[in-house]
Amino acid sequence: MRIALLFTLGIAALMLIGAGAPRDGATIVNSGSTNTAGYTVAVWSDGEASLSIRGGTTRTFAIPSEVSERFFTDVKSAREANAPAQFCMKSASFGTRTVVTWHGWTSPDLQCPPQEASTAALAQDVRRIVAASGLAGPPHRIGLPPSLRKIPQTTPEVTPT
Repeated sequence: MRIALLFTLGIAALMLIGAGAPRDGATIVNSGSTNTAGYTVAVWSDGEASLSIRGGTTRTFAIPSEVSERFFTDVKSAREANAPAQFCMKSASFGTRTVVTWHGWTSPDLQCPPQEASTAALAQDVRRIVAASGLAGPPHRIGLPPSLRKIPQTTPEVTPT
């Protein structure tokens, strides 16, 4: 009887060790604009992430564990702070919006000046994750097809007669 109990406890312990902590996930979404492709970054608590550029392919990348841990801590803090939606002046054609979605909650636009510290920390985490994805730098512009590009022609000077 004692051996059966020890065996059962051993199996239960192995199952708990194998189960580990559940993997949490959040999504960073950039809306894109008239000439900028939007993107989605899926972030997992174990440091895995994937980048999907609208109209392109999806690729995976890794983020440092400390960045992942800080991101999920800051997402939780921002959600608990219940920051109001933020609006800021943007171009109607070229402005983009970046938000984080986590467990049914959507953050304020992280491209607007933050109204509180938790939103500012979350925006900084998002910039780090986007940089790790390889998207850091200028926006990814959607180019015109070559047939639509027009090279300016010099016009001859007209002299009065």
